[in-house]
Amino acid sequence: MFIRAARPDSTGKLAINDLREPSDTIEMNAEGDGYLTLPPGQYLLIDEERADDHKYRELLRDFAKPAMYNELIDTAGLHQWLVGPFGVCTISSGDTLHVDYPLYGKCPWYVTPCVHYNGPLPP
Repeated sequence: MFIRAARPDSTGKLAINDLREPSDTIEMNAEGDGYLTLPPGQYLLIDEERADDHKYRELLRDFAKPAMYNELIDTAGLHQWLVGPFGVCTISSGDTLHVDYPLYGKCPWYVTPCVHYNGPLPP
């Protein structure tokens, strides 16, 4: 997982994933627990695919044209997938913050964001 400083909206609950902001990694164990010491502030917790725009550019390239079983990628939806808005985690001075971020396995037929699959499902 990655964490990056956030500039929340007027509600203080949501922020855009600003790729120009530096990010730090959070190493997780097999149970999904990770620890990182941070100064007080507001942060986004993001996955590896949204820490930079490499996956975004790869998807734009790979799904630029419709194929036999896939429609053209939804570029507006993909942009929102990358930048959000995402929920903000707020850390106050001296606080310990526990964030539940459940990770579950994904069905391999639905792992590509913003691309509608029209093909047959596997047996």
